[in-house]
Amino acid sequence: MEGFRERVEQREREATGLQLLSSPRTSRRHRLSVLNNLELLHGADPTVLRLVHECRSEEDVTSPRWSDLVNYVRETYRVSRRMIRHRRNTPATDGYPVAGRRTVFVRLDDPARPTVDTFLERYREHLDGRSSRSLYARAALNGLGGPRALLRHLQLRLAASAGTHDFVPPNDRPLLKAAVARLELMDTSVRLQSSLEVAQGRLDQGLKVVIVGTSPDTAQEFYEQAIARWPGRVGRHFGGVGQSDHEEVVWDFLSAPGGRVLVGDQSLEEGRNLQDAHVLVNLDLPLDPNRLEQRIGRLDRYSLRPGAAEIVVFDEPHSDWVSAHLRLLTQGIGIFDQSAATLQHRLAELLDELTQRLQNLGRHAFEFDLAELRANLEEEREEVDLLEEVESGALTSHFDQAAVIELREAEHNVTALREAFSRLVRRRGGVGLRSYEEPDKGLLHFGPEIHGLPADAVEELRPLLRRPRAYGRDAAIARRGVAPLRLGDPLVDWLYRYLQGDERGRAHAFVRPCSAVKVPTLWLHCDFLVEFDASPGQVTNEAERRRLKRRADALLPPAIVRTWTSASGPAPASLVRDVLGLPFHPGSDQVLRGELWEEVLSALPDWRQLCEIAGEIAQNLLRASPAMASAPAAAAERAQEEVAARLAVLRARSERLGSAAERVSAQLDLKREEALGWALTQGVRTPAVSMTACGGIVLWPTA
Repeated sequence: MEGFRERVEQREREATGLQLLSSPRTSRRHRLSVLNNLELLHGADPTVLRLVHECRSEEDVTSPRWSDLVNYVRETYRVSRRMIRHRRNTPATDGYPVAGRRTVFVRLDDPARPTVDTFLERYREHLDGRSSRSLYARAALNGLGGPRALLRHLQLRLAASAGTHDFVPPNDRPLLKAAVARLELMDTSVRLQSSLEVAQGRLDQGLKVVIVGTSPDTAQEFYEQAIARWPGRVGRHFGGVGQSDHEEVVWDFLSAPGGRVLVGDQSLEEGRNLQDAHVLVNLDLPLDPNRLEQRIGRLDRYSLRPGAAEIVVFDEPHSDWVSAHLRLLTQGIGIFDQSAATLQHRLAELLDELTQRLQNLGRHAFEFDLAELRANLEEEREEVDLLEEVESGALTSHFDQAAVIELREAEHNVTALREAFSRLVRRRGGVGLRSYEEPDKGLLHFGPEIHGLPADAVEELRPLLRRPRAYGRDAAIARRGVAPLRLGDPLVDWLYRYLQGDERGRAHAFVRPCSAVKVPTLWLHCDFLVEFDASPGQVTNEAERRRLKRRADALLPPAIVRTWTSASGPAPASLVRDVLGLPFHPGSDQVLRGELWEEVLSALPDWRQLCEIAGEIAQNLLRASPAMASAPAAAAERAQEEVAARLAVLRARSERLGSAAERVSAQLDLKREEALGWALTQGVRTPAVSMTACGGIVLWPTA
């Protein structure tokens, strides 16, 4: 275990080091330190040694040598900045024993609560930005924990010596002393007594109850009351005690028959397997959502115990502070409904933002756009699931160096991307969006006007336009909250799905003057999309369907096969280049409609037969193209190799895991991968074909 812990810590340090090398703000000293560490870790790899040597002599922090080293180490040694947790939010299935969580909110009407809330607001106004943000955040944390927790916190601060971090300056002391005096005259034990009654009710049912408080003093006071009330049935888990003592306390708590109570402070929030306990009573709630997730995660773990863990949370609806905090946790994060373990980095950013806002905004610091926050966290969950899918298997995507170069060229061709997107969303013949671009920042903003869509589609699309975008990837990653305008962005994906069922811009017919023809000639233009066929798979979960398609797209990238045919056969390349492939010219080309049809049909009375023959020739060209003739077979072979590698890993895991529950879970994963592997192989071997665009061009003699 110790060796494993050291390896995990080393991976985290290595990932952090690569992050430092990727930032242009990292100092020269830090860069050299990271290089020395990489050299020590991968000294047997000649490529690493060469790249480290090149970077050590490189003064320019924007040189591609740094990214070459970072990308090589990440890809070769599979180092990710994100530490993946088990996905415990998978829909429950038989044999997949996750305890789950069920939250019960207990109402408190604490007569001392108005004094606490008033103090927090007055203290914030008194500080006026003078003090450390962390000091005010600690005051807010203890205030949310109840009058008794705040009273003890203020008493400790007033007793702190000069020169220490907690020392209260002379100008602040009267306010703190006045608050202490008021609280000492009040009954501050309402939360404590309510916690004891909640625990009593669960003990009477023979349940095992875990009591946790962020404040050690609050937890200690509960412990003292508990041992007097339930002698011989209470365990203590506090910091400062040896690991072996903690292990013994937890063992006694879990193994003893009947109802038991385990009281702890923050030391109980990590490294403990308490899935056999039934109830968690929160004496208070930490500001840090990750700490709260760690706490709940002690009980919401893999377990054969039936029923979800009961999570008890105290609610004070008459307190604006407590209500705002709970709204953020429930409606914004949803932490009481499902595990947020995979969101640790995003929640850490949220805590940092919250801490910075508290002293300026008070209780309003908790008032984020909760719907947007919830949506962003769900998007993060999907990204983590996708990342785990990629990193946990042997994905053998066929992506050679030429494809990498082509991708990089496309990424840097901002002009082409801008023109393509402009054509897509211009009012004429498409979805009409009003947009403007900041030339100095490269940011794209959308106005409120939307044209060419029905009312229900407008309501779907409008929320997606709030976030700024950027055509250039560099402009996007340089600013927080800016999305690169690419496939995968919710706006682009929405447009893709909508336009799949909307033929505007996908069908055309016009007459073009041409001096190279003697008689009117019909040419048929077809764009065929060849892609993974998801229909063979019995996949009903949308997130799983997307992950399967990502795997398939890596094996068989979607391809467009474009044909130009007439009843006589395929068009010569020179004719396509010089005549047929040119864009519509409003000055000379004429849309085939109205009276013009009579003239065209008079010259081409067998119009229908010409289209049918040209279409058959286009189908033959499609079948003979590499996208249909050779690519699917090669992709299916790679799919079989990938699936075999994944199944081998899962089969070995299912045989070697220690507990029966883990082996059952691994067997379910194995069966799931067998089904997905079959669907993956079949879907790339016989891809789906659809016509994304079709048009007729009649070349008309200029004479």
